Amino acid sequence: MNNLPKINYKYWSMILLCTTMGELIGNLLSRNFQLGYTLGAIIDICIFSFFIFGVLFFKFKNDFFYWLLILMGNIGGTNLADWVTLEPLDNDKKWGLLKPLQLGTTTGSLAVLGTLFLVLFLWKITNREQNQSKLLNTILYWFAILISSTFGTTSGDFITNDTPLGALGGSIFLIFLLAIVYLLFKYKKLNQGSCYWLALVLMHPIGATIGNYVSKPIGLNLGNIYTNLVMIILFAIIYLQNKYSLSKAAI
Repeated sequence: MNNLPKINYKYWSMILLCTTMGELIGNLLSRNFQLGYTLGAIIDICIFSFFIFGVLFFKFKNDFFYWLLILMGNIGGTNLADWVTLEPLDNDKKWGLLKPLQLGTTTGSLAVLGTLFLVLFLWKITNREQNQSKLLNTILYWFAILISSTFGTTSGDFITNDTPLGALGGSIFLIFLLAIVYLLFKYKKLNQGSCYWLALVLMHPIGATIGNYVSKPIGLNLGNIYTNLVMIILFAIIYLQNKYSLSKAAI
């Protein structure tokens, strides 16, 4: 966690906006632009991997690239989650063995959560060992971001569609769980690393349920495009305000 931006309420606000935008942009690409879940996931993950390559070998350390990676991880995670859980769209049927797995939100969420635990376990091991490659540690961190985003969409869709909570109730319930994580950290019941990953894992389904509520007929029904425009404006305001505060503090 040494290369992360300063972790404060602005960081978590931008994480939440990125997870919501990732959910909406992923749906926009796969459904509105009719790329399908398979092609959408392949394109997003390739772009995501390209920027990881840039971070590792060309030393892209600017905050801009960090947030670009976070957003691309959330877009890719959304399409990957749909590929794992949903029935294929028209453009998916030509992919043969690569067409969607159709596991459903319950089985799909459990499968993705198991993968996430494995990746975090490996990341923890490499983070502890001082002689381990920083290259592997960084790759595992970003892979965990991608998988946690995937879990966010599968679990967010499960809460929205398969529980009585729905999108709004699910968002409130998940925010309540997030508050518990914060209190556990505040009263020193959780260390910083555990708190960070628990909060991050909860942020993803919160972003998914909020995205579902704001954009779909079950909620405000603003649609993917208009909701994304609002999210982009909010993100830009917080990001630029944060950059201004840091530059002013450095004077």
